[in-house]
Amino acid sequence: MGLVNLKGTGTGIILELDPKISFDLLIAEVAEKFRESRSFLGKASMGMIIRGRILYDKEENEILKAISDNCDINVTCVLREDPVTDRIFASYVKQPETPVEEKKQVSDETEEEIINEDNIQAAKDQAAIYTGNLRSGQSVTYDKSVIVLGDIKPGASITSDGSIFVMGSLRGSAYAGATGDETAFVMALEFNPLQVRIANTIAISPDSDEGPRIKTRKFIKTQKEKSTEVAYILNGHIVKDVYGAAFLRDNRFV
Repeated sequence: MGLVNLKGTGTGIILELDPKISFDLLIAEVAEKFRESRSFLGKASMGMIIRGRILYDKEENEILKAISDNCDINVTCVLREDPVTDRIFASYVKQPETPVEEKKQVSDETEEEIINEDNIQAAKDQAAIYTGNLRSGQSVTYDKSVIVLGDIKPGASITSDGSIFVMGSLRGSAYAGATGDETAFVMALEFNPLQVRIANTIAISPDSDEGPRIKTRKFIKTQKEKSTEVAYILNGHIVKDVYGAAFLRDNRFV
């Protein structure tokens, strides 16, 4: 294995970093690797998984800058393979089960895998997995936390007694903590829901005309920046925030 390695997946890339070299040398290697791969990567928007090295937020930002300076891809989200975060995630999500209810489910020959097999294999032992897009008119219900490997389109809905993790875009409706669990949350790589409900609290898209709207907490997202986001209950209201290690390490989930 080299100091920096790139691997492609269906909709993203895996960046493998040497854990021992100095960070200055690492940045130089990242810049060179993406410069060499510029024509191959093109101008696509994609997610990125970082392996092999635990990074501080400042270091991750420097790596993203090195990437943007040396190629034309748009990194929409970053997932770190952090052992601490992995343990928290594993302790929170629950055992897999098949859907309790599934309505108007249709096949989709154009479904794409959102994250690669290595990364979802461990998750299969921790939570229910739904593979594919949920289209308008479809509705699925789980009595466990659920990971959706696809998009939830406008007019589609998903309900879970636990939390909901959407490895794609959420543009329909999501209902987490359906049995009253106010610590449940809803996460999506692209977070633009029509409606989010957690336990007995409901919020709607900021673009809707009536009803309580989802509030933004802690950060302002510019037009050029896209972050994985999460909605949860805070002080009786549903708010959204950046999803990442800092969120998972909150005392609510330890």
